[in-house]
Amino acid sequence: MFKFLFNSYVALFGSLFFSSALIAVPLNDSFEMKKLSGKTVGYYSGSFDPIHLGHQYVIENVLGKGYVDYVLIYPAPGGDHFKSRSELALRQKMIASLYQDNPQVLFTHWSPKQLQDNFSQVEAEVVGIIGSDIVTEKLMGPDAATNEKYSKVFMRGIPLKENHFYDTVGAVKALKADSFIVALRGNVDLSYLGGKIYDRPIRGFIFSEDMSSTKVREAVRCGGDVKQMVSLPVQQIIEQEGVYCNFDAE
Repeated sequence: MFKFLFNSYVALFGSLFFSSALIAVPLNDSFEMKKLSGKTVGYYSGSFDPIHLGHQYVIENVLGKGYVDYVLIYPAPGGDHFKSRSELALRQKMIASLYQDNPQVLFTHWSPKQLQDNFSQVEAEVVGIIGSDIVTEKLMGPDAATNEKYSKVFMRGIPLKENHFYDTVGAVKALKADSFIVALRGNVDLSYLGGKIYDRPIRGFIFSEDMSSTKVREAVRCGGDVKQMVSLPVQQIIEQEGVYCNFDAE
């Protein structure tokens, strides 16, 4: 049943065409941060290279189920050794193309340092939106050393040092998440966690197909059809910019 519903969602959002300018709500110097005081903000950080229908499904459900008041989509800026990514501006453009007239979806060009500084001015509850792969590979996986390393810094709101003002590590550390929402990829069962990731509760689970940006890029490189993977505005940007055609799968 879930697979049918998800595929129906994919078919709908993969075929929509928006004729007017498409922009999400930007957090910038003119944004009144006090609007977020007393609100719950879902912090959804990742590569988003590109943002795909699996991401959108998670965002729509997090908002639709009332877990948070806003979702801040924050593509990792790069500037580190983690992986090669497309230009940040391109990934931000893809995100901005998707959420016309949705004041609950936020994006920003702020660096991790700016993000941290600006959120320090408001009393907003931050909920980390993470994939189950982060839980099983980084936070509570088989490698104890990796678990310890990540659990100490992952969405802890630790004051950033200068070398992380603009990179992915900074994005990981910038905001303190009081709880998490976990997007379950495929048939992953995390019931053994008992509703907590160490000292922080899991507010809810979103069941999602095992879709990834890597699969999208590989499909583009091989000349495949990505209509069942990304929304039309994102498809158009990929075609216009000519990205991923030379992508080599990791």
